[in-house]
Amino acid sequence: MKHGHGTAGRWAAIGLAMAFGAGLAPAGEMRTWTSAGGSTMQAEFVEQRLDQVILRNAEGKTIQIQMNRLSREDQIYVGSLRTAAMQAAPAGASAETPIPPAIEALFGTRLVNAKGQRVSPAVLDGKKIGIYFSAHWCPPCRAFTPQLVTVYNELRKAGKPFEIVFVSSDQTEADMYRYMKDMEMPWTAVRFPDKNRDELKKKYNIQGIPTLVIIDSSGKTISANARSDVANKGAAAFDAW
Repeated sequence: MKHGHGTAGRWAAIGLAMAFGAGLAPAGEMRTWTSAGGSTMQAEFVEQRLDQVILRNAEGKTIQIQMNRLSREDQIYVGSLRTAAMQAAPAGASAETPIPPAIEALFGTRLVNAKGQRVSPAVLDGKKIGIYFSAHWCPPCRAFTPQLVTVYNELRKAGKPFEIVFVSSDQTEADMYRYMKDMEMPWTAVRFPDKNRDELKKKYNIQGIPTLVIIDSSGKTISANARSDVANKGAAAFDAW
């Protein structure tokens, strides 16, 4: 294993650690990985778990590093692998994937996109989730939503494990869909007649809109004021969540 600016200890100093052992996804090609600090090593990509990238070196040792500790080039490379894997997935696969109990408890068994098409909540598994409480009739919401769409698209392009679920406070289902289409929301929404809409508002103590709450896939709150995070930091807010 080669390092451009030191030994393996330097990688350990930035958060690289021995981990996980067996039972991992199929590995990729052996290549040179570069840390944000300039250190290099030969390893193959195994998988991405939330903001952790799992690698395996030439000695067969499994290691992990935070995505933001990799060079920008390597972050883009990981994002391209994730995009390719999603495109290669067979049609309908997400609808057949079991929904983790914690996600089902929050969002039920069915979400919808801006076209009204059914989307399985299983797509949220293993990701950081932004629950976006908003409505078409709300001027601050209409001002913030385009910024959130931009940040979401940037994070998705970079391969970040992130999704948003829209929880509407619109007066009618037609208003909800019009809002989603007008703002070109690329994410899913809780169905308008679904009781989960009110339950989510109560669970996360929503007092006003727009509100963006970031949770992990177990439902644990990561940021209760992510609207401010996005407004102040843009896509860089993800690394603080």
